[in-house]
Amino acid sequence: MKKKFFWKSFVSFSLVWSFLIILISGIVLYIAPPGRVSNWTNWMLFGFTKGQWQAMHTLFSLSFVILSVFHLIVFNWKVFWFYIMTKTSGELNKKKELLISLALIVVVFTGTYFNIQPFKAVMDFGDWTTESWEVKEEIAPIPHAELLTIRELSGRYIPMSADSILLMIKAKGLKADSIGQTIQKISELNNITPVKLYSIITPGNKTGENKAAHTPPIQGLGRKTFREIATERGQDVNVIIEILRKNNIQATPEDKIKAVAERAGMTPFDVWKLIE
Repeated sequence: MKKKFFWKSFVSFSLVWSFLIILISGIVLYIAPPGRVSNWTNWMLFGFTKGQWQAMHTLFSLSFVILSVFHLIVFNWKVFWFYIMTKTSGELNKKKELLISLALIVVVFTGTYFNIQPFKAVMDFGDWTTESWEVKEEIAPIPHAELLTIRELSGRYIPMSADSILLMIKAKGLKADSIGQTIQKISELNNITPVKLYSIITPGNKTGENKAAHTPPIQGLGRKTFREIATERGQDVNVIIEILRKNNIQATPEDKIKAVAERAGMTPFDVWKLIE
């Protein structure tokens, strides 16, 4: 006899798998490098790129919500409604538990919004793990340089004409159709990383050289503290704090430039320009 298909069990199993994938992908994205690094170096973990991990996290989160609603309304609505009707009045009388639960939510929300401890430590650890992936020799000429075409790279970032760059790529036995193709597209055609392709078309130079005149001198600017910026610039951090104070911006040496910029209604680069 043909066995009956149990939809309730199917939904329950699907919820478990979705939850596990959301959990794993969330951890991966917490420690993954920023997009400018992952795209430039074709970063992968367990065979998946960061973009694929992001897609899995988003789609399985959506699946989890849909399955949860389906599980509640179709299979357990009567049970759920009966529970609400019989338990609500009794639970609402537990005012202490209700107030403490609301207080917990407010504390977490407030701590996250104002970036205070211990919530700040969680995000700082995430920033530290993402920054740890970045290797100086693999820094792109600008963030998301893989989206630049050969035409856009020529002259400004590479001291060669676009046609010369295209000829060089083909001379190395690589595929490229036109100067309008992006670094990412050409890399995909040749099964190499954008950073590898860039090293090929910049002979005699490392990836990170000859770019200072075109980009801010600090990568990952928003995640730097003012003390770190001062150290990289060889400058007294108190001088930087005083410059900000004169521009009506309050900051401490341990503040991150992104957090200070957001409080001042500015971008990190706007704050950087004041320091410059």
